[in-house]
Amino acid sequence: MTSRFTRMFPHAVTAAAAAVVVLILLVPGAIADGTSVPAPPAQPTSADQIQNVDQVKTAIKAYYRDTVTQTLDPINGTVLLHTYSPSGAYANEMAGIEADAAKDLDKEATHDKKFSGTPAVLFDIDDTTLNTYSYEIYSNFVFNPTTNAAFVNAGVFPAVFGMPDLVQQAQAEGYTLFYLTGRPISQFAPTKGNLVAVGYPDVPDSQVYLKDLTAPWLSSCATSTPVCTTTQYKSLTRQHIESLGYDIVANFGDQFSDLNGGFADRTFKIPNPMYFLP
Repeated sequence: MTSRFTRMFPHAVTAAAAAVVVLILLVPGAIADGTSVPAPPAQPTSADQIQNVDQVKTAIKAYYRDTVTQTLDPINGTVLLHTYSPSGAYANEMAGIEADAAKDLDKEATHDKKFSGTPAVLFDIDDTTLNTYSYEIYSNFVFNPTTNAAFVNAGVFPAVFGMPDLVQQAQAEGYTLFYLTGRPISQFAPTKGNLVAVGYPDVPDSQVYLKDLTAPWLSSCATSTPVCTTTQYKSLTRQHIESLGYDIVANFGDQFSDLNGGFADRTFKIPNPMYFLP
């Protein structure tokens, strides 16, 4: 079976090449072969060991190929929101990841593999299924829970480039879909509404997990000091999902803390140079 995702983005590669060059030029220490830019030391002894913050912000905008929309911010209604361009390096990189994932999911679904339970695919939300670039630009890359909640509650985030097609294809091939996010449970309704509005399947509420420390499978988190890490929260929730009789065939996330901790057959890392969640 040939995946339709391998044919989705024939226009993106050439258009994104210039943005990749800009990114390499603007980020000190960027490596052209795709390996990670080395992190600065924990205790720098020279300013030269640290990437310049303004240069990094400029490089991020080039990577997404910053595009101004006609949508006003949901807080004061005075600032036009920004988004990524489908001809940028970000979209091009996403296309490659999605094509590889689609091939893997096709193969798993069509080769009579013996799963340990009902086959499922799990997706993180922020910057895995919904793109938050508009908020990062609005907030100048500084997270504020109040302004972020305004964006979430307004449901203004677009889909991550190409991801609705991948999620729809996974559902069509018989996988049960789950969403798992670190957003608080109080944001359940606008989160699910945003997903559906930008083209994701409307799955049952029981398949959308937001952070609720009263959940029985998170009892160790609720009593720990400090409260458990993202890795613990997400892996404990995946363990709970598998305990319900599912086999998480693939787990998609933009943070390594979305992917670490087991309880998934395969993991797919979605690019996100904007923030890091340990």
